[in-house]
Amino acid sequence: MSADTLITTGYYLSSVGFLAAFITMGVAVQKFGKSSLASIFYYLFIGTGIFFVITVFQKLGGDFFGIGDTSMDFWWHLMFYMAFFFYFQGIKLLVNLGNADAQQNQMAQIDGERKWGVGALLVLVVVFIIPKFADGIVTAYMSSPFADFGLHHFLAFAVAAAVGFYLLHAEKNLGQIGKAIANPMIVAMWAFAGQHFWELLVESWKVIQVTSETGEGVEKIFLVIAAISITYAAWRLNSFAKAS
Repeated sequence: MSADTLITTGYYLSSVGFLAAFITMGVAVQKFGKSSLASIFYYLFIGTGIFFVITVFQKLGGDFFGIGDTSMDFWWHLMFYMAFFFYFQGIKLLVNLGNADAQQNQMAQIDGERKWGVGALLVLVVVFIIPKFADGIVTAYMSSPFADFGLHHFLAFAVAAAVGFYLLHAEKNLGQIGKAIANPMIVAMWAFAGQHFWELLVESWKVIQVTSETGEGVEKIFLVIAAISITYAAWRLNSFAKAS
């Protein structure tokens, strides 16, 4: 099997995984009804949906948007940060759920999850429209020393690793449902971190010299691990929703 075939297979496996996780998580949120848990997991639902949208964006490619590959890299990283904002928000609210002192402060955040969902949708629509018109600004950044250092890769690595460590540290404070999804979500967070650290080493810092096919192939391995882990977490969440 050729390298291109393996890379394409990895792309579709991760895409299908994120879509399956998105649908399964959405079903679970509906089963929880109007509750704090439904509101909290809605944030994870949004974040997972954004990861699937990223795969669609990448599949359409630079020719569709009228931009180069380096600009494509910028825009999907932007969506990546947004996805992790929602993941962190959901995890933080889940941790605080059992903390009486934090419950009052988080109610406004829980009640506003639908507004955040609409906001995320609007941002994604803009991202699919604006790249061609903002390409001059993006190209200026991608030609800067910050991009040469790999700032966008480093931020993605740092965000994913930080959320993974936060969830690992907070796992002991989670309830039964939170603990059921914590381990696969930790694996997913660190797989994302590994993907972007690999990009730093190969693309930006050039510490590791490999062919572009090998570099892309390793990235897809990390993405498949993340997609499978999130899908498993969504399945476990759905199982708890059935029992509730």
